[in-house]
Amino acid sequence: AVLAMAQASLAQTPDPRALLDEVSAAERTADGWHAEGTEINELTGEGMNFRTQHRFSTTAKDATRLRWELIGDPSTLSVCDGTEHWSYTQPGIGFHLSTVEATPCPSPLPRFDNLTENLTTVTAMGTDSTQFEGGSQTCTVVRAEYKIPAAAHGANPAAAGIAASAIRTMCIDVARKLVLREKAENWNSGSNARSTRTTTFSQYERTADRVANAFTFEVPTGTFLDPGPQSGEGVGTSTDGSHRFGDGVISPALIVRVEPSTTEESRAAGVGGLVLVSLTVDAEGLPKNVTVERRLGYGLDEKAVEAVSQWKFKPGLSFGMPVVVRDLVVAVDFRRR
Repeated sequence: AVLAMAQASLAQTPDPRALLDEVSAAERTADGWHAEGTEINELTGEGMNFRTQHRFSTTAKDATRLRWELIGDPSTLSVCDGTEHWSYTQPGIGFHLSTVEATPCPSPLPRFDNLTENLTTVTAMGTDSTQFEGGSQTCTVVRAEYKIPAAAHGANPAAAGIAASAIRTMCIDVARKLVLREKAENWNSGSNARSTRTTTFSQYERTADRVANAFTFEVPTGTFLDPGPQSGEGVGTSTDGSHRFGDGVISPALIVRVEPSTTEESRAAGVGGLVLVSLTVDAEGLPKNVTVERRLGYGLDEKAVEAVSQWKFKPGLSFGMPVVVRDLVVAVDFRRR
């Protein structure tokens, strides 16, 4: 009887390489996906023992439309909307904006669409269970070993001529072709440093339904656009005595905020989102030269200017003295109602 049970168990165990092919095919043909879970990253080696853990929520449609949220302290939101890449870390004083072309938005999650690429050996290790969608889910454990040739590192000069090895131990829902948990161990030839990433999903959906309205960037009203490192023409003091944020100038801080109102036109159309407003903050902390930098329409641009014109700031500082700071861009968020 014991022998019969063992034979039956073996008969039910899927071919591990075929299973990886099926998971990869399901990922490649998915029309968007949404995932939530936890991730643990560890780096060990001589004199190194680092560990981080966070919760995440992410949604993707394609290579240029992705939403990635790290939940905790600090929390991070990164959104690629097909054209622009927005990012914000809270608590923080500024958000960042660039084009998707200049700053791509690849998914930080493991890739499951190429599980047989550079594969050397794969073994089915039996079954296990993990918490998924609020309950215990049985999954098949597959251990896959990879050897990544030096040429596969592409244009990364730090990895040129260095082969890498990896072991990915995955717990797979055979029926749905989903990886529910993965432990990925990576190291380079000749190095004693090893990185380990353990990803445990609480949700994983391959569906277009969850992604339709996911790629809208939201940031608290009053948050400044961070211009990044400033150099060259326009930095420092101008002929009128004003300054730009950066080059040792501390940005103004919002202390009195008047909330913008919406319009009947925008509510009827269901329109919401960000208006970006440019302004100068004088040495008394008052906004000047308030104009719209990025429009939303439906009367919301005018409402944004009206609200920002009534704000009060702690002035920007240069060497501890209040100064006029020009070329500021601030977000006014009209969330969807």
